[in-house]
Amino acid sequence: MDEEATTQEQIKVSIFTPLIYVGVLLTCFIAFSIIYRRKKIKNLTKVEPIFGENHTASLYQFLKAQYTNPDATKETKPHEKVLKAALLRRAVEAIRRSLKLKENEPIFKYLYQEGLIGDEVFRQFEFQAKYQELELKEIVQETELYKKGWVQTFFPVAQEICFNEALRRRLNAMDGRSKSLSVLWEYYVDLSEGKSTTAGASTPITNSPTPLAAETSQESKPAESLSEPNSTDDNASSEKNTKKNNKKKNNKKK
Repeated sequence: MDEEATTQEQIKVSIFTPLIYVGVLLTCFIAFSIIYRRKKIKNLTKVEPIFGENHTASLYQFLKAQYTNPDATKETKPHEKVLKAALLRRAVEAIRRSLKLKENEPIFKYLYQEGLIGDEVFRQFEFQAKYQELELKEIVQETELYKKGWVQTFFPVAQEICFNEALRRRLNAMDGRSKSLSVLWEYYVDLSEGKSTTAGASTPITNSPTPLAAETSQESKPAESLSEPNSTDDNASSEKNTKKNNKKKNNKKK
């Protein structure tokens, strides 16, 4: 048998080929992540917040920008106590909003599970909850910048202020409701008094004779008065007849 010579072909691969392959994969992955993040950020910007604009946070940022501005003069530069007070007001508003979200969290979950609200509303709630968590973390960092360990006394004071303001709002709401309820009470009292007066005025009307009954009684009285003379006339005529008959009998006997 003739031995056939087998030719082995060797493919030469350069060292840069796997590096280029890995580089292409990494660039594709980075491009995909960048596009995905940009799209996610656009979707988040379209989500409308549940609460309105946080004026306390914007005021604190404005005061801090003036405080850290090196070109600001002493007259325009706010005092550190002013910054601390603004930060305290920002914390009070953040605590109030976070408490509101925690109170309504089971309601949103129940409505979402039952299909009564859509994905957009539930995503809006989740976005607001995450935003409030980041807000509180930022406030903690700001308090540590002013004084280390101030967080332990800062948040209890802010929570107490938040509860006092909530109680004050409820009392003011009760004052407004008391006025409206007093007006309603007077209205219903007037209605009840009007019903009682109409009921009292209607009772003598039912006992008094009606106009038709009065007319019939008045008509019956002349009829009775007319009937009485007729009876007297009948009696007089009968007496005359009896007298005549008696006279006739006496004349016959004679």
